[in-house]
Amino acid sequence: MPLLASLTIAALGTMLHAEPTHWTPSVQDPQPKLAAAEQKSLQAKLSKFMEAQIAYDDPSVVGKAREKAQKTYDQSKEAFLTEWKRQSEKHGDLLKSVPDLEVIFANGIPYDRKAGLSLRKVDAKDGIPAHWLSVPKSYKAETSIRALLLVPGLDEKNEWVDGKKWFDTTWTDKSPLVGDTILHIPVVAKEVELDSMPDYSKTEAEGQERQRIEVLIQSFGDTQRSYNVDRSKRFLDAGKGATGFAMRLASHFPDLFSGVILRHPIPVDELRLGSLGGTSFLLLSSAETAAACSALKERLDKVDGASCTILTTTDAYPYLAAAAEIEKWMATPKRVVNRKKIIIEPNDDRFRKAYWVAIEKMVSVHTAPEGMKPRVEIESDREQNRIKVTCTGVESVILSLNDAIVDLDKPVTIVVNDKAITEKRGRDFTSMLRRMLQKYDTQFLFPVEFRVNVPQPENKSAATGAGK
Repeated sequence: MPLLASLTIAALGTMLHAEPTHWTPSVQDPQPKLAAAEQKSLQAKLSKFMEAQIAYDDPSVVGKAREKAQKTYDQSKEAFLTEWKRQSEKHGDLLKSVPDLEVIFANGIPYDRKAGLSLRKVDAKDGIPAHWLSVPKSYKAETSIRALLLVPGLDEKNEWVDGKKWFDTTWTDKSPLVGDTILHIPVVAKEVELDSMPDYSKTEAEGQERQRIEVLIQSFGDTQRSYNVDRSKRFLDAGKGATGFAMRLASHFPDLFSGVILRHPIPVDELRLGSLGGTSFLLLSSAETAAACSALKERLDKVDGASCTILTTTDAYPYLAAAAEIEKWMATPKRVVNRKKIIIEPNDDRFRKAYWVAIEKMVSVHTAPEGMKPRVEIESDREQNRIKVTCTGVESVILSLNDAIVDLDKPVTIVVNDKAITEKRGRDFTSMLRRMLQKYDTQFLFPVEFRVNVPQPENKSAATGAGK
C-alpha cells in the first residue's frame, strides 16, 4: 500500500527530475551532509517515487492499469528508500539535516512539462473559477519560479476592471516581470464585494467570506498545482476595492505571500495584524491615500518580523510608472519557513495556522471579549533547545518541528504559559512526507510533531469557596 491511502491536495498547493536547487545556509543551519551528486541522486529517486504515488492514488486508474501503477509505485518506493538508507548509514540520519532535506525535496512533487504562454483568459472549468494567466517563455517544469497574484481594482463606475486591461495599466507586456514571473489575475464577478469586514453576527457572513477567498485564490491554487511555483516567492498585488481584503487574506494565510503590494491602501482598524510577521508590504502612496499609508505603516512597524515600505507615486492610479520600483522591491522579500518567532492572531475562527504552528482548539475570535481573543506567541531557542509558548484564549496547539528549530536528538523543553514540559520524539519520514503532501509545499519539512495542551488558569472562586 502507498504511504498515503489517497493524496489530498490542499487548495493552496503546487511536476520532473531536476538539478539540485542552490541552497545558501543560514546562520543557525549546519552544513549539508551530502555531496551535490548524492543530493541529486536522492532528489531524482524521490521525484519518481512521488510521481508513482500520485499515479497510484488517481481514482480513475483501475484494473490492469492499477496493477501496473502498483508495481511502479513499489519499485520507485523501494529504490528511494534503499538509497535513503544507504546515505543515512554513510552520513548519519538525513532527517536531521535540514539543508539536505530542502535540496532533496525541492522538486519532489513532479510537474507536467508545460510551455510558457502569453497572457490569456482561462475559462472556468471543473469548479476552478475563470482567471487570466501568463507564464514566461523560459519556464521549465524542473525549475521553480516566482508568482504574482494580481488582483484587479475598481474603475470609476465602481466595477472590477477586466484582467487584461488591468495588466496593461499596471505592468504591461514590456515589464521585465513578464520574463521571470507567473502572473495570475482572478476574474472578480460584478456582484462580489471584497473590502468590507464580515459581520459574523449575521448568518451569511461566513459564506460571503468563503466566496471572497475562493474568487481570489482557488484558481491560484490550481496554477500552483500545474506549474512549479516557488513557494518562498509568492506575491499579492491588489488594486482599489481589494486592498482591505488583501490584508485580511494575508492574515488568514500568513505563510502564503512573502510580499504584499497595496495600490490603494485603506484603514483596516478592525483587523488584528499580529500574524503578519515575516511578510513584507509595499504601500503606494498618493495624495488620496497618504494618510492611510502612514497609519497602516505605523501599525505594521509594530508587528514583530513584518516590514513596510511606502512608495510615493508620480502618476495617476493605478500607477503604471511605479512598475520598475515595485520590481526592485520584489527582489528582496522571501518566505522563511523555519522562523524562530511566530505569532498567530486569528481574524476568523477557520484560519489559525502559520508556518510550523497551528492552533488546535481555541475560543471564538468573534465572541471573545477584548483581551481574551485567541492569540499564540511562540519563540524557539535552539541553543537552549527550548520553545516558549504564550497563549491567550487557546486550549491546545500543534508544533511541527525540524532540526533547524531545535535539536531533535535531545529532549525539547516546551514552556507553555510559564509551565515547562520536557519530551523527546523520534523523527519520522512517513509523517513528514504526509504533512508535506497535505500542505503541497516541498519546503514544509517537519519530521516531528508535538501536540501541546495549554494549562488553564485555576478557578480561584471555586478554590476559596467564594460565592457559596
